[in-house]
Amino acid sequence: MKSKYIETPDDLLKMWEDYKAYIDSTPDQIQKATNKGVQIELVDKPYQRKGFQAYVYRNYKFHVHQYIDNYEGAYSAYLGVVTYMRDEWEENQVSGTLTGKFKAPNLTARMNGLTEKTDVTTGGDKLNQPVTVRIVNGDTN
Repeated sequence: MKSKYIETPDDLLKMWEDYKAYIDSTPDQIQKATNKGVQIELVDKPYQRKGFQAYVYRNYKFHVHQYIDNYEGAYSAYLGVVTYMRDEWEENQVSGTLTGKFKAPNLTARMNGLTEKTDVTTGGDKLNQPVTVRIVNGDTN
């Protein structure tokens, strides 16, 4: 069996903590036009799975996705840490969006599998008659 790049779950947790410290210490810079001219604004970045995977590869030169996905059941010992990481990145994205720290509510909802499914047309009842659609053209001629 091939040896694992990450010896213990604690090692994976340390990498996650290092990634968060990196993200927190390197905000993005955006330019904003104001009445005083163009200003640079620092914008916090959310914790993300893909960002963590890229961080690990860039810094340690190996892929980490198999640990997160428990590929072929070979990484079960890491599940507790992976669950913690997943909960933390999802909570960071959702709470950051809800508080206005991040301005991408639809993207965050999609990334975390959050959708609102509301039937606003039939109240859940089946339609017992044909539906007629009338197409209205904007031309008044």
